Amino acid sequence: MFQAYKLSKVIMASTAAALLLTGGILSPQQASAANGTPNYEVKFNLNPSIVVDSSHNLISSVRSQFSTGSSSKSYRVQYMDTATGAMDAQGWSDRIRKKSSDSTHQLQFKKRYPITNGDITGALTTAANDGLNSSASGFEFQVDWTLSKQTLSVQYEKDVTVSGYSGSGLNAPNLATSRSISVSNAPSQLKNWSSSGWGTTQLNNSVIYGPIDFKRYEGTFDDFDLDIEVWTILNAAKTGTEDIVEASFKADTLSEATTARTALMNLLNSKGWLVQSDVLKTSLIMERYAPTAPTPDTTVPSVATGLTATATSSTQVQLNWTAATDNVAVTSYDVYRNGTKIGSSSTLAYSDSGLTASTAYSYTVIAKDAAGNASIASSAVSATTSAGGGTGTLYYNVNGSNVSYIEAETYTAKTGTFTQTSCTACSGSSNMQTPNGSGDSDTNYLKYDLEVTNGGSFYIYLLSQGPDGSSDSFNVAVDSGSNYQVTTGSAGSWAWKKPSSSISLSTGTHTLYIKVREDGAQVDKIALSKTSSTPSGLGGTALVPSTH
Repeated sequence: MFQAYKLSKVIMASTAAALLLTGGILSPQQASAANGTPNYEVKFNLNPSIVVDSSHNLISSVRSQFSTGSSSKSYRVQYMDTATGAMDAQGWSDRIRKKSSDSTHQLQFKKRYPITNGDITGALTTAANDGLNSSASGFEFQVDWTLSKQTLSVQYEKDVTVSGYSGSGLNAPNLATSRSISVSNAPSQLKNWSSSGWGTTQLNNSVIYGPIDFKRYEGTFDDFDLDIEVWTILNAAKTGTEDIVEASFKADTLSEATTARTALMNLLNSKGWLVQSDVLKTSLIMERYAPTAPTPDTTVPSVATGLTATATSSTQVQLNWTAATDNVAVTSYDVYRNGTKIGSSSTLAYSDSGLTASTAYSYTVIAKDAAGNASIASSAVSATTSAGGGTGTLYYNVNGSNVSYIEAETYTAKTGTFTQTSCTACSGSSNMQTPNGSGDSDTNYLKYDLEVTNGGSFYIYLLSQGPDGSSDSFNVAVDSGSNYQVTTGSAGSWAWKKPSSSISLSTGTHTLYIKVREDGAQVDKIALSKTSSTPSGLGGTALVPSTH
């Protein structure tokens, strides 16, 4: 039988030579200098239900036929592409492979070209026109020849040491690392494939397809090295796994590949091992390991409750409300005045300014999530701004017998560059901040009109912090009196701070000023107390101003 097989090999070699001489379809035309020179890899799929056992190992008769021995080498592989398969659509693949006994990972970037009617030269010419020619540094050219078709693969491979994932074992890098090493090692032909930076963009937005483990048995067939790989991948229903078995060998010339391919196909057929169709392994992996599209979020948030509207001046109304809930998260609130949207807030507060004196306004808020789902409107509340022209001023009723708290953002008036800033850790979910470039100025201030009973010497505390690792400061003044410096806590460290001395507030009306002294300082809340005991936490309930 062995002699008969050898004789058939000689006959097939002669037939292949005749095809080459007569210009048969399997023969490349005379390659131009710019074209790459390919080798040939023949690949056949074997029936996994016959050739592997329940542990995904080759059965002994297959191992014996190809002298593989009983041991195999273990690999883990994953592919990188966008969630929509943008690279695969252009014929490119990015593979990251780890052999358990190696310390490095192998990166392979491959561009595929279909070969029609055996016209290998035509495919090589197309590749050369794309810049993948014999001068393309680091690229190798290979004709992949399966049961029913040929494909030109132009591939670039590189072994890299991946920090945190090197050493023996099947260590697959995570998404961030996989993206990083892919971008760093990809050839320029991929990076700038259809436009400048196209490939880099795809790799930076890629996801992992896999990882998949496979075993490789190394044997021989007719003087060729033969590899048989058993890949265990997700089944079509994604409820379990199935095996793909692939036998392959490489040849330097078309003639050698043709002869040995026919012989191997005949042998596999005679054993009943050959699958009579191509199994598109990479396509199956891209299909079955594609990221699952998230279920659309269609749940609307609950209605925001507890909405209050307080007129803080003749031109401003302060709104506060209680948080709505959502199955994922509420991300913002749309604010409506008299039925018209006037703005949005990511906190539980909003200041509506630029209003008309002695005018009633109605407000509602609508909660929204990241998917754009919107709640129904909250219950409406109303507020009437005070009269202009110095009458109807809103005052905070400060009683010296107790500690009085004021939200910094509910000022009576402000000038200059103070801005309201969202803050989830703050009382009222926002604070007032002096932006960079504000400078030390008596003309940049927040103003609070006070109606004091049980007057005397008060300590004025500011719940505050600075913008960086060092502390910053505000100036505090009452009426036309001197400025008193308040040094804040450092960034990320809200703290109650006060001037070094108390300030006199006699019974009657006064104006409290918080002034800019250093850029970036933030104030959340104000406390006025006759005692030097520092307030704790976010302090007590803030006062609501009323008309004097």
